Amino acid sequence: MRDWRLSLFDDMKSAKRFDNQESLPLPADQMLAIVNDAQSAVYVAEMLNQNGFTPDDIGILVGPEDARKLDAATGAKGIFAKILTTGVDMGDKDTEYIKQYRRALINGRSVIGVKVKTEDMRTKARQTLKAVHARFITFFGQFVTEVLDA
Repeated sequence: MRDWRLSLFDDMKSAKRFDNQESLPLPADQMLAIVNDAQSAVYVAEMLNQNGFTPDDIGILVGPEDARKLDAATGAKGIFAKILTTGVDMGDKDTEYIKQYRRALINGRSVIGVKVKTEDMRTKARQTLKAVHARFITFFGQFVTEVLDA
């Protein structure tokens, strides 16, 4: 029997930013959002493609299997992860927000990430994510984190 994830993503051309990554660092110039499931994430990626985002700009995390990819960003694993998030643990909210995305994955949801290099791309990504009813849309900038829609 084939794994449903393999069949769903076999022909995935709309998102590949998180492919082949064991763990993900704290996001920079990225927007993250929660969607209900893998099929919804694929649909959102396709909508983002139609709005000018390339597959290299978009990443999808699906369910509990991918929650471990956020461990380094939350400081959940290893001394290196703790060192990477020391500044965050001293009052920055990034880690708490990433933990919310991790919890959503553990609960069977999917997380979509979009690289947004300009203000125009940020606006387009936010509008697209809102239009498809994504939740907890958060922008992670170089020095700022902003929850755009909770």
